[in-house]
This record gives sequence, structure tokens and C-alpha cells, in this order.
Amino acid sequence: MDKEKCLSRISQKCDSEDSTQVERKIALYIREHMEEVLHCTLLELADQIGVSDASVVRFCKSIGYKGFQDFKISAALETVPSTQQYHPALTKDDSTESICQKIFASETSALTKTLQNLNIQIIEQVAGILSTARRILLCGTGGSQVVARDAQHKLLKVGIHASAVEDKDIQLMEASLLEREDVLVAFSHSGNNVHTLRAVELARQNRATIVVLTSSRKTQLAQEADYTLTTVSEPTIFSSESGSTRLAQLAVIDCLVAVIAFQNYDKSFRAMYRTREATSENKS
Repeated sequence: MDKEKCLSRISQKCDSEDSTQVERKIALYIREHMEEVLHCTLLELADQIGVSDASVVRFCKSIGYKGFQDFKISAALETVPSTQQYHPALTKDDSTESICQKIFASETSALTKTLQNLNIQIIEQVAGILSTARRILLCGTGGSQVVARDAQHKLLKVGIHASAVEDKDIQLMEASLLEREDVLVAFSHSGNNVHTLRAVELARQNRATIVVLTSSRKTQLAQEADYTLTTVSEPTIFSSESGSTRLAQLAVIDCLVAVIAFQNYDKSFRAMYRTREATSENKS
């Protein structure tokens, strides 16, 4: 099976007498809507087909993949032209100027769409929660860890202490020690990162507040959150790797920190002054 093409495996499920009714239903939908499937989260796809997310995962494993994300990567590599896998708007014949124009247009569009979809009420609520939390843990892996570290840096500037360790085991240990007065902020564009989901599970066991920054309310991570903020990125096959994804996440963090600062500006201003003074010797 390992050498078989992804589409061939799906077709076999469609036609095999050994396939269950649910497997055949999933296979037929994927075969007929492959392009849409590549841009779906697990929960979105399950909802569109009318099956459980667990059924989709089992289907992916039944055709030889580790899970839904592994299936999507293989399907994308097989069905999407290699020149479009980095960014669908770019071609190998583009000039440097054209590449720059398209990238900036893509990222500007992501920021505009994220702002249009931003829930201002949740921004205000989360800002209030972070400003009064006893402890804040910022969790994410890979590119999402970059956003977590940026959030730590910006929160510290306005006097809010938060932890954003890179080591995955330390993240889980920190999450296991959170309590009711604490907050875990989870960053994951896919919303299905196994490690981040585990950190959320540990924090929830001790009734810590869960805040999530992800791509959709129909992600596994969003289902576990008390408060969910979403970002919009331009549609690429590997959207979690997209520059527009990271830019939109960073913009949401900027909004949160600014709201926190102005909720108690005197305190924030003192913190900004002291942190700037502390690092002033490093700047000419």
C-alpha cells in the first residue's frame, strides 16, 4: 500500500466491497471535492461529510496514513503542481518584483480579513483575563512557538509576566501545574497539534482558563477553549507555514497587548519605562 498513490487508495475504498458504508461515504466525498478537502480542518471536513471527526481519522489510517494531516500532505503533494505548493499565486516565471507584489498583497489581504472577522468582545474579555491572571502559560510548537515568544516579549513590556518555554516537556509540566486563577494561551493555526492539545487538556484538568488563537472555531483546539480568537490566512496548501498566517497572529497579539496597556495605562506606562530603561545600555 505504501507505494500506491493517494488517489488510488481513495478510489479503492470507493469501489471495494469490504469498505464500510461510512468509509465509502468519506472516500466518495474526498474524491469529488479534493481541492476543498485540502483547505479543510478535520472538524470542518467531518461536518461537511456528515460523519464524526474520529471516523475521518480512522478512514485516513485505513488507507495507510498516520492521521488526517499526514493524509492531507500526501494528497497535496500528489494533486497540487509543485510550483504552487509554496504559494498558489506564485509561478516559477515570476520576476522578483512580481513575487514581492504578490506576497505583500497576500499578507495585506490576510490582515484585512482577520480584522473583519475579529471578535472585539472576546479581545476585550481576554485582555481583562490576562491582566489579572496569577500565571500565564503561552504554548505552541514550531512557527506557533515564535508567536508565543513574541507575545511573552510584548506582555512583559506592559508589566504582564508570562512563560513561553520552547521545550515541549517543560510546556506540559508547566500546564500540569496551572490552577483556577491561571491562564493557558494556546497557539496553533491548524488547531490540531497533538502536543498543544495535550497541554490544554492538562490545564483544563485543573480548571485553568483556556484561550486559543487558531484558524477556525471548527478545530479540535477551539472546541476545548473558553475563549477563541481566529485569524485568516490566504489559502495555501500548507497554510500553517504561510507568512500571512504568522503575520495575522502577530497582529492579534499586538491588539491584545495594546488593549491591556490602555485598560490600566499608568501601570503599563511605568512598566514600559522600566523595561526600556533596563535595556537602554544595549542600544546606541
